[in-house]
Amino acid sequence: MAMNLATNRTVDFALRALQLIFAIIVLGIDGHAIHVFRGHTVYEHFVYGNFYAYEGVPNAWGFLLFCAGWTFLGGIFLLIAGIRSADQRWIGYIRVAVEAVALLSWLAGFMAVAINIGSNACPAEENGCGSLKAATVFGAVEWLLFVITTTLTVKLVFNRASQSTESPTSPATAMKSAA
Repeated sequence: MAMNLATNRTVDFALRALQLIFAIIVLGIDGHAIHVFRGHTVYEHFVYGNFYAYEGVPNAWGFLLFCAGWTFLGGIFLLIAGIRSADQRWIGYIRVAVEAVALLSWLAGFMAVAINIGSNACPAEENGCGSLKAATVFGAVEWLLFVITTTLTVKLVFNRASQSTESPTSPATAMKSAA
């Protein structure tokens, strides 16, 4: 069942389209949250002196924006690689690497923003924090989509690699066909 699903181009295109759509949604929502976030100046008092520190946009928000941009570029590559060169082994390995990087990036990105929501970096009175919850949810769904596509891509690539390394005239194949 999994191999048939992995080789079905319609399912692959639908999942890739959902990944691209959700990446665009996260780009918009997270970009909006970063835009409306109002950084503030904090007065710090120390024994050795005082200073004003500016607290800007948290790094986790920018990383989620990076994940969405990376997914958009990687998704286009994965679509083209799935269409044009499905039989070349090294392209398959690059597809697995791109999928794995995107999978781990989304996991780290949505978890970092989810931890950041409700903290001092994102107080409830800030305008951008409400839309960040939606970006976190879309990031989690994006991660789930990448769990599915990464699993299917790994199965597809490594099953093809094991099939191509096994010679039809090898003794192991002859034994299997004789049985």
